[in-house]
Amino acid sequence: MPNDSSVGTMEPMAEQELMSPIDIHAFGIEIVFKQLEKDGWSIQSADVEADLSTEPQIVGQKDGELGFFVVRTGVYPGRGRFDEGQEAFNTLVNHAAAHGASCYFASVGIANSNGTTEEEMSVPVKGVAFNIQFDGLIRMSLPEQTGTL
Repeated sequence: MPNDSSVGTMEPMAEQELMSPIDIHAFGIEIVFKQLEKDGWSIQSADVEADLSTEPQIVGQKDGELGFFVVRTGVYPGRGRFDEGQEAFNTLVNHAAAHGASCYFASVGIANSNGTTEEEMSVPVKGVAFNIQFDGLIRMSLPEQTGTL
């Protein structure tokens, strides 16, 4: 039987309460919300429970532009990814356009800053500090439509 010296190294963190997927998502929304405010956006709404396939998590306005913000959060070594597919992407972009809004994607990555190993950094423990990776917004758009239907 192989000797695995890493067994038990997670004990201290394992005893602490872990963040749920909803907690992780809400944390990412909070990070983006604060950054948008810092960048001069006036936030009209932020909804952790918004349907991921059809609704933005944050709606804001800046310099006459209405923005719909789609936020996804991942835990180290991952980052938030848009995994809902092309149909959901189209729905979100078209939903924004129908309201005269631009649609943006925000990918957030979090890592447990108390972790000293790759494995420990990937454990989302409630109440600990996190290292944040957020590189800004990506505009979501569809190719220009040509012709008539």
